[in-house]
Amino acid sequence: MSKRVLCKFFAHGACLKGEHCEFSHDWKDPPNNICTFYQKGICSYGSRCRYDHVKPSRPESTASSSLTVPCQPLGSNAMSLALPARNVSNGVTTVLGAPSELSNRPFIAPATPALNLESAQHDFLEDGEVIEPRNVKPADRSICSFAAAGSCPRGDKCPHIHGDLCAYCGKQCLHPFRPEERDEHLKACEKKQKNLDLLKYSQEIECSVCLDRVLSKSTAAERKFGLLSECDHPFCISCIRNWRSSSPTTGMDVNTSLRACPICRKLSYFVIPSVIWYSSKEEKQEIVDTYKAKLRSIDCRHFDFGNGNCPFGTSCFYKV
Repeated sequence: MSKRVLCKFFAHGACLKGEHCEFSHDWKDPPNNICTFYQKGICSYGSRCRYDHVKPSRPESTASSSLTVPCQPLGSNAMSLALPARNVSNGVTTVLGAPSELSNRPFIAPATPALNLESAQHDFLEDGEVIEPRNVKPADRSICSFAAAGSCPRGDKCPHIHGDLCAYCGKQCLHPFRPEERDEHLKACEKKQKNLDLLKYSQEIECSVCLDRVLSKSTAAERKFGLLSECDHPFCISCIRNWRSSSPTTGMDVNTSLRACPICRKLSYFVIPSVIWYSSKEEKQEIVDTYKAKLRSIDCRHFDFGNGNCPFGTSCFYKV
């Protein structure tokens, strides 16, 4: 039936199946332009859809009635419909109504059950009880995700480890038998909490030029600080860039007029954009080092892979 329908990928010249395609590659066959999304009632294009909106045809009553099976109560009669009849003779069970080559073969029940709970390494539920895994070291048992999320419904019967409480995130996610994993989580969680505290502290910092809160600017591009390397006066990135790009006053040195801080007049040779403001010199140095490391992974457009000349020379922060 599908061979009579033109392949839509073939019509666009993009069928990768070739002769193995189940649809037709003959231009004489009509294409299938019926919208399957409309038949499901979820076509979002409406009247703008390029496919035909045709309602799905209902199956004929004769076809449906031929497949209808009368309902019967569960019992011996219902079991006889699902399972073939068996004949038990001298302890040997044979299947009735099966082919001759199968009916002559006796059915012998297995000596051992298919599931051996003694050798199972997974946790099972039996009469509401949790069977704990056997011969598993405590360090190999994983952290319970329900306990880490807040509450485990199994309680003390849970086969997984209920971790220790983390002082930063407040979750039971510290594995008591994996010290390396425990220390790694503590370091990552401490750094994340530190960044959240700095971000909260940065909400109140105002620019020394426009006197607006930097993180409350109208556009996202302006919600950045412009850190100067030699002083601690806060500026938004737009104000400090406008200051350094303005024309110098006649008779003044370029370094003094452009690279000096607008407040204290200290010379700073570069500006570091940052979404957070620091509260100590160590935090400022960490922001500067992170920014320089990011720039070292970007090729210098002036150097142009050796075909150009960078005016900054060895002082360039980009990759050369």
